[in-house]
Formats: sequence, C-alpha cells, structure tokens
Amino acid sequence: MPPFADVIWAKLDYDSDKNVIAALPLVEHAFDVAAAFEALLAGGGWDAALTATAGRALTAQDWVRLIVLAALHDIGKVNWGFQARLHPGTQKIGHEGQVAALLYNLRLLKTPASQALWGMLRDWGATSYISALMAHHGRPREEFGPAPLSGGQNLTWEKHVNYWLPAAGYDPAAEALRLIEQVRARYPDAWEPGDKLPDARRFVALFAGLVTLADWLGSDTRRFPVEGPYGAEREAWRPTQAAATVAARGLVPLATPATNFATAFRFDPRGVQVEAAADDMGPVALIEAETGSGKTEAALWRWLELRRLGQVDGLYFALPTRTAAVQLFERVKRMLKDVWGEDAPEAVLAVPGYLQAGDATGQILSGYDVQWGDGNDHDSRWAAERTNRFLAARVAVGTIDQALLGALRVKHAPVRAAALARSLLVVDEVHASDAYMARLLEQLLDNHVAAGGRALLLSATLGGTARARLLKHPLPTLAEAEAQPYPALSGHALRPRQASSAGTPEKRVTIETAGIIEDADAIAARAIAAARAGASVLVIRNSVGGAVAVAQAVEALAPDLASRVNGVATLHHGRFAPSDRRLLDEGVEAAFGKGRTAAGRVLVGTQTLEQSLDIDADLLITDLAPMDVLLQRIGRLHRHPRKDRGAFAEATVVVLRPADRDLARLLGSVPDRHGLGPMADGAGVYPNLLQIEATLRLLETNPAVTIPADNRRLVEHALHPDVLAALAVELGTAWRNHAANRAASDYGDRQTGGAVGLNLDTPFRELHFPPEHVATRLGEQQLLVDFETPLAGPFKAPVKRIAIPHWMAGGVGPDDQPQLLGGDAEGERFALGPRHYAYGRWGLVKAV
Repeated sequence: MPPFADVIWAKLDYDSDKNVIAALPLVEHAFDVAAAFEALLAGGGWDAALTATAGRALTAQDWVRLIVLAALHDIGKVNWGFQARLHPGTQKIGHEGQVAALLYNLRLLKTPASQALWGMLRDWGATSYISALMAHHGRPREEFGPAPLSGGQNLTWEKHVNYWLPAAGYDPAAEALRLIEQVRARYPDAWEPGDKLPDARRFVALFAGLVTLADWLGSDTRRFPVEGPYGAEREAWRPTQAAATVAARGLVPLATPATNFATAFRFDPRGVQVEAAADDMGPVALIEAETGSGKTEAALWRWLELRRLGQVDGLYFALPTRTAAVQLFERVKRMLKDVWGEDAPEAVLAVPGYLQAGDATGQILSGYDVQWGDGNDHDSRWAAERTNRFLAARVAVGTIDQALLGALRVKHAPVRAAALARSLLVVDEVHASDAYMARLLEQLLDNHVAAGGRALLLSATLGGTARARLLKHPLPTLAEAEAQPYPALSGHALRPRQASSAGTPEKRVTIETAGIIEDADAIAARAIAAARAGASVLVIRNSVGGAVAVAQAVEALAPDLASRVNGVATLHHGRFAPSDRRLLDEGVEAAFGKGRTAAGRVLVGTQTLEQSLDIDADLLITDLAPMDVLLQRIGRLHRHPRKDRGAFAEATVVVLRPADRDLARLLGSVPDRHGLGPMADGAGVYPNLLQIEATLRLLETNPAVTIPADNRRLVEHALHPDVLAALAVELGTAWRNHAANRAASDYGDRQTGGAVGLNLDTPFRELHFPPEHVATRLGEQQLLVDFETPLAGPFKAPVKRIAIPHWMAGGVGPDDQPQLLGGDAEGERFALGPRHYAYGRWGLVKAV
C-alpha cells in the first residue's frame, strides 16, 4: 500500500472544508463503469451501430472482452502521481497518457503488469483499442500517437516513467497487475480462446465514445456513491443500478405508440408530408419543398415511422440558429405529448445557456449541480445539464453546431458521434452554405451513416451542386440541375423524384429593387409608411451594424412602431446575452408568429430571422443577398393564409441594393459593403460577388415570381458554377480574377474543413486534436464572459454571461476578468483586458 493512503482510490468525496471524507476504491469504480458499459450494450440502443461499424454481429465473447476493457479504463490511476493527489496542494497528475509508459518503456515492459496487459491486447486483437480506451476524457492522448511529423520515435510518454517505479513500499505496476487479476476473476470468459475482436477503425472509434459515456454514467455519485457500500453488497445491487441508470436516462429504445399523422400533428397530412416516410431514399434522405409546406412535420413523421421499423430510436433536430431551435422546441414538445401522452419523453433544448428539458427550466448551482424549476431532478434530464451530453438525449432540438461538434477534432467528439449514432439526424434549412460548413456537414453525414445512422436533410433552396455532394451523386450540368423536379424527394439511393405539392398554395411575389442600402433613414421610412398602413413589416439586414442603424432610425422617427421587449425598443440579432435572447425570441413570436394580430409594426433583425422561423410578415424589406438566402427570407413573407393584410394582400419584397448599380466597386476596398463581396482578408458575409450580381440580374428581369414554381430556376441561374463562370467571362478581367480568388478561397475553406474534421475511418492512434479551439463555423469562435456581479440587462433581467465574437476580443488574455464600469446611454459598460464594451438594448458593441 502507498504510504499516503490505505486504499488505491479512484474517486474522492470532500466535506465543506475540502477535507477528504471518503475514497472509492479503484476496483469498485472499475466494476461500476463495466456494469454501466454492459447495460449500454444490453439496452439495445446501439445494436445497429455496433454491427454496422464492426462489419459483423458481435459474439458473447466480444461483449465480455469489451466490458473488460471498459473496466480497465482507469488502470492508470494506480500511478504514483495520481494517487498522490489525495494530499492537498499536490500536482494534478493524470492517468490516461501515463499508461503508455507502462506499455512502451523497456524497463516497465518487463513487469508482469505490462506483460499481462500486452498479452491480453494481442490475444484479443485489441492493440488498436488502447489509444481509444485511454481517450475517455474526451481527446486522444499524444502518448499513444505516431511519431511527430518531424520524424523520429514518439517518446512523449517518457515523462511518465517515474510514476510507475517502486518507491517507499509502493509498487504501482504491481497494483496494476492486481487490478487486471481482479477483473479477470470477475470476467473469466474474456480470457477463453476465441476469435479476435473486430479491427474496424470505426468500431474502435464507436467503442471510444461508448466507454466515455459509460464512464460518465458509472461516475455519477448519486447512482454510484463514493462512500460505499463496497464489496459483495455493492456487487449485489450494481447490475440493477446500472441498468436502471441507463433506462432512466433514455439510453434504451422506447416503444412507439400506434398513432396517425393527424393525431401527432393535429391536422391531416398534405403534400410532401404524405410521402416523407418513403423507404427507398437510403440512409440520407432529402426533402426539398417551399417554406411553409410543412417540412418540419414531414421530418417528425419520418422519425416516427423509422422508429416503428426499428431503424432509429433518438432524434436530433438541427437548425441553423438558436432562435429557430427555441421556436421548434415548443412544437416538438407538443408532438411528443400528443403521441405518447402523459408518459411522453422530455425533449431537451440543445442550446447552451438555456437548460430546458420538457416544460422545466434548470438553474446551475455550485459545482455541477442543477436545480430544476419544478422541483424534480429526473435522471431523464441528465443530458440537458451539460452541452457535451446534448446528443445523448432521446429527443433534442438544437443548432447544427452541436451535431457538427461530433465531426470536428475537438474534445468529446467521439462520445458525441457515438451518442448520435442511434438517432435520426434532421438538418433543417440546408442550402449552399459556405464551403467550410458544407465540408463539415459532409463529414458528419459520412460518420453518421457509417455508424448505421439515418439522416434527413430539409431545404427550400438547395442548389444542384450542393445536393450532389451531400447525396454522393454526380455533379449535374446547368440543364440537368434546372430540370430536376420541385418539390422533390431524393437520397443516397434515389435521384430527385417529384413530390406532391397538394395543400401548399402558390405564392406570387412582387419584387422591387431599391438603391438605398446605405441609407438607414430611407429604409426606416419605407418600413414606417407600410406599418402606418397596417402592415407587419420585417426588415432583414446582412450585418448587425446595418440592422442597428435601421432600428435606431425607426425608434427616432416612429417610436410607437418600434419592436419592443418589456417596453424597450430593440431589434433581433445574435449579439445579445443568452438570457436576453429568450426574451427577444418570445417577443418575435408574439408579434410576428402565426397567431399575431393585425397591428402595424416594424421588426428589424439580421440572419437570425431568416431561417426555420414560423414568423409571418406582410411586407419584407431585405438587403441584397445570394438567391438561396433571399428565398429563405421570402419564406417569412405571407407564410400563413390571412384575410387581414389589407393593402398588402399581394406579397411584396423590397430588395435593397447599393445606390450605384455597378457592383464592380465592391471588388475593391470600400468602408461599408453591407455584407456584399469580400473584405480585405477575403472573408465576408456573402463574399462571392458573382452570386450577388447573378441574383440582382434575375431580380431585375423577374419583377414577379411564383413560389414554388420558380424556385429551382432562380436558384440554379444564380448559383450554378456554369452560370457564374460565364458571367465572370462577360464582365471582364477584374471579375475573372474575383472568380479565381473565390474558387481558391472555397478550395482552401474545404481543405480547412477536411483538416479539422474528424474522419473516424482514421486509425484512432493517429487522431490528433489540436489544443486550440476549432469552430463549427469558420471565424466564429466566441469568448464566453461570466460576470460575478450580473449586469443590469436592458430588458429588466440580470445578465450573467455574454459571448464576445472573436473579432471583438483581440488583445484579451485568457486570465482577463471583466471589470464593471457603470452604465450610460449605450448600456452597461465593462472592460476586459485592454478592450471596453457596452451592452444594452442594441446588443453588445465595442465602446469608445
């Protein structure tokens, strides 16, 4: 025994003075996690994923060997450095990478522990599993990886050797051997002769994720307490406790009640909803249909039908924005209750900062505890309490970012990917997004399908090139792309097939272009005039600065028409605190939702208002943008049948362009481009000016369009590569150079996406997760700032956390803490390192 304790411990419990009051023996924790892992396997939620990645059905001996490996996940905790953490103030030595020294050091290789471990791994064909097993804290350890790129042997484990050498009467290697022997005594069948474990790379990656999930479950001290019991008494209830934990957290399949579409959604199916559950589309399906056609219900109906077939259990509904996720969350909750009744599973709102499961809202207490508003701490809400658990929920609604984090080389990506494998992944509002995100989405779908998962993509405006890449189809010519049916069903196994549009009325939209994009007062005046005539006017701008300018102008010119939250004039964009975003979202839905009244008003916002939202405007005023984006915005116009639109009974969109029609000036450096064209560094909101020019030409030659009949033509003639190439030739040298620069930039962004993407077909030991943050959207890293003393929020609610965009955080150090500076007309001011900020009713701004 070590001189500093009388037990080889794995978990500690402390009193209020941080004194150790209990120590969970390592062997007990090993068996706790093994039992949790066995319960995950026995539950059946990952049967399809295990078979798909292994390439064969698992045998009983495969199971027990995997359980043994899970039991040994913390074998590194016997090392000197980790056990010394019992003493306050000692260095925090880990236990994952340290195991590499036991396996690779020549001196330690001679120990019985190393020989027993190597013998087991070799006999079982599991040498590739050790790096996955020792990544259970979320990222692969460099000690198990290949040699550095500079060449030579990887000796990063050498720094751990001394932690394994005998000293002061304690022999860590001997304790490692003792743990192996205790596990062998508990699971002897694992050591019987038999076939080797599957050596498929994706199976090893899935194993890594499931071990992490099992470790989370088996480490929950509410279920597996540190203070005991131990020994035979713990063994008696351990299997039952593990099975109950897995079941309570929704990690076993749930039966689907018999129901029909009308019961689930409170209306009869129409159009594409009738055909959404077709079984010939393959593992990745695509529904293309106009906004307002009911794609959301079509997706949920497909999920219910796939559940009945046993092809999926869970659901992750991924949306482009937080606002859209919050709004859809309410609809999903209602559907679950209508299908399952009082026993309905609780959906999780997978949006950081919200802490919502079903109808309950949680509050983070000290440490990791969460208190739920209804007084119940249901295990089923476990997945809602941490962002890295979101995908483990049976039903979750969130942003696409949460799903993409399972396809990036970031901490906990393997467990995210493993958790998602049992679910139908629905990605809403897929369109010709930037090259970086498109590449990440392709990687996500590749990983998900290879793990036996199912996915459904929804779009109103997907171009033929993007569709071909996502569905692994040949790239179409312009003529082929334009000839595809719309609305349409397609998938990995199905070329686009005409879908029914029954029940979806055609919408004739009048288009006006106005050269006032630079004039906030003129834009506000157009909106105010329409609102005075009784219209609900939606103004969508490409930049936060442009939106704030118009919102301020509306308040100055017509304060009674300005959008308000708790009586405070404001607007809607992404640079608000999460707590205030809730209030903004609720205000938007009340003022512009399906049940809105006919009072005139003006709502100003950015891209946060353009996608997946069930909001209904009489008049749309929008900045010029690529055609697919414009069609998304037009989808917020006349979304529902109404008889109270008065003078705005005909759908009209005013598209704002620069006063100078010649967009060539935007190829150069201009001070304020309103999101059009590339900035000096090549980035921008909509950097491809050829797409903007092609879109503007279509708008000018089509003063009226019919939706959805014209969707396919408009998208392809504005975005197809052949169209853009011909346009560049027509416009001359500067535009050809721009086309070449955009092609190079898109290629680079795709390469970047491929470089940071997590390809689970890579040997696990070759996976390397960079220490720096990797973003799901290129250039959108954020700095989260927590206030010990909350800010006085603009809408009468305290603000405890704000996210600062990376470009606003230059010069801020990792240890800089916010300093409150008081309030003024711009809002509450605070300093963070050398930067000063103000937060108020117009959102977060850099203060002068």
